[in-house]
Amino acid sequence: MTRRLTPPEGDAAFTNAARRGATVNAQRRRGVQGGRIAPHRSMIGLRASPTLLVDLLVLPAILLISVFVVLDRLMDAWRWLMESLSGPLALGDGVGTTIIDLLPSVSVAVPVYLVEAGWPSNSQLVAGWIFTAVLAFVGAALRGGYVPLGYLLRALAMLQLSAQVWFTLAAPPFPYSLSVYGSSLLATGVVILLLAPFLVGATYFVFDFPLQKKLALGVLLLGHLAVLFPLQATVHVWVIQHASMLAMPMLFLVFGVLLDIFVYVALYGWAMSWRSGRELDAVERRPPVPSRRMRRISASA
Repeated sequence: MTRRLTPPEGDAAFTNAARRGATVNAQRRRGVQGGRIAPHRSMIGLRASPTLLVDLLVLPAILLISVFVVLDRLMDAWRWLMESLSGPLALGDGVGTTIIDLLPSVSVAVPVYLVEAGWPSNSQLVAGWIFTAVLAFVGAALRGGYVPLGYLLRALAMLQLSAQVWFTLAAPPFPYSLSVYGSSLLATGVVILLLAPFLVGATYFVFDFPLQKKLALGVLLLGHLAVLFPLQATVHVWVIQHASMLAMPMLFLVFGVLLDIFVYVALYGWAMSWRSGRELDAVERRPPVPSRRMRRISASA
């Protein structure tokens, strides 16, 4: 049996190639100033532990119970705010009450504006066609860094176009009244407030942020939505009252629940930038040498 012997120069070439490969792999994980590029937080696996289980179940339950405790007082605050705005904005005959059953034995009194809107008149339809054309024209004319805004405007134009066609061809009455629309918007807000703790728990509490930061995001989200919902309903009702039911489809589909989702997306993105001080930030991101020295080295090279 014969053995094939590798010449010494072959071993040296193999060793040099291995060293170059190791050097390249090490440099691939370094930034422009020499700091190590850490993996994205979504790629870092977390070990299951009793503490993590508490964060996923107990913290959302505490936030949910807190919402239930203050729900009646929150509805009273919404009523006071809406009554304060209904007079200056001339929103119908004041504020009424709609009873929403959350559970078989649990209900909540949601305030609602007692106001109605009519079928769009011919002048309002013409104004709507002009508004749709302006959205489409401006959206198509935007260039450069404004292209994303142009896409948004064109999407809004297509949505409003469908509303224009429907109200032009259909006949009154509209299936939904403005008061029912406003009460449904606020009732959806109450449901979102009750589900938000578990949404935060499933998407943010799974990461190893300190307890106070997890609670901070939950409180920020609930507080922001608690203030947003009555103001959002007020704006919708005021716009529809003056622009007729022609404005309802765009307000509902774009500036309704979708806007509430964007609120959480914005707060979530901000909260994910907080330093955890633990496993998520265990990788050293600082460069091994000061940046001033790095610039000198680059200049000399």
